[in-house]
This record gives sequence, C-alpha cells and structure tokens, in this order.
Amino acid sequence: MEWKKVKVSAGSKLFKNHRFTFMHKGTNYRIEIDEFSDGACTGHGEHSTDKNSVIEAVSAPSLEKTLQLVISKIESRG
Repeated sequence: MEWKKVKVSAGSKLFKNHRFTFMHKGTNYRIEIDEFSDGACTGHGEHSTDKNSVIEAVSAPSLEKTLQLVISKIESRG
C-alpha cells in the first residue's frame, strides 16, 4: 500500500511514525520520527529511563536527515 496516496479530509494530516532506539555511551534513547506525505519529517527523542530528559524536536526534508539531526543532538549532550 502506498500510504502517501491515501486521501484525507481538509484539516487532517496522515503521517507515518518511525521509532528507533539509539545507544550512546551506554545510555539508550528512544527516537520518534513523523514522516509526512510530502517527505518532510519532524523528530524528537528521549532518554529511555528518564522521561524528563527530552531531546528537542527537529525538522528536515527527509527521514535520514531528521534522524541524523536527532542523533547529533544526543551526541552533543556528552
């Protein structure tokens, strides 16, 4: 099924959710990326055991670029 071709009513959006687990320096992070039908994506992450440790949302024109931005934010935290 080509989900990007599904018609939705005005004011609605359909997006595909991608979930990843990223381990950095022994700590697991959950990453969630929302992919919209035009290919644009938004994503954020969180520490897997500390829900208060949130990685700020980012946007990019592709899944790969969005995922790389979230990973870069995690790695820059040390």
